[in-house]
Amino acid sequence: MLDRIFRYLSSMIFGWLTILVLATTGCVISLSSLSTQWSNNLLTDPQLEITDPNLTDGNLETVALSVSRQKKDKSRYFVIKFPRTQSVHKIIIYNQNLLLFKVEYLDPKSEKWKVAHSVRTRNFDRDGRLQSKFVIDRLRLNTKMIRINVNRTVDDRIISKVVVDPDDHVVNVIQRSFAGRYAKFFRVLDPSPAAIREIEAYQLVEKSS
Repeated sequence: MLDRIFRYLSSMIFGWLTILVLATTGCVISLSSLSTQWSNNLLTDPQLEITDPNLTDGNLETVALSVSRQKKDKSRYFVIKFPRTQSVHKIIIYNQNLLLFKVEYLDPKSEKWKVAHSVRTRNFDRDGRLQSKFVIDRLRLNTKMIRINVNRTVDDRIISKVVVDPDDHVVNVIQRSFAGRYAKFFRVLDPSPAAIREIEAYQLVEKSS
């Protein structure tokens, strides 16, 4: 009697273990059959609207220059408009002279520009050379437009002025005494055109193995 009970329990345990192994294997196969990879470069679409064609021409030897919204505006932008709303998860920037900049996107709900990523540090390698490439991933953008908003470049100059204009970007104010009188000088940014060699954009896509 005990022998029959033991054989019955053994067969039950073996059966449950078999089912568990098959189920687990099935899950592993199901998960492993799906993998994610990067799409082709989204910025090769001929229907893109771009501020400078050199930005996405696929040639790292050409250089795209920034534009301003208005003639007196010293802001510097690179703008890319997709023909339709796109999901963007990674952006690669091949740099020419950028130091400080923001990657921005047009929010489809508010129709306002929002910051997706900021580069706020001076990026030089050990040899003192400017960082030539920025890989910005982990983005979750769903937009029709992206832009690079440039704050500083390596080619910008800082000049001194006694009187500033309304659109001047004042970096620092210096007060000095001359013959018992205080004089105020404004250290003002004299911006140069921002330059980028190339921009690429990608999204994650699923691939069945």
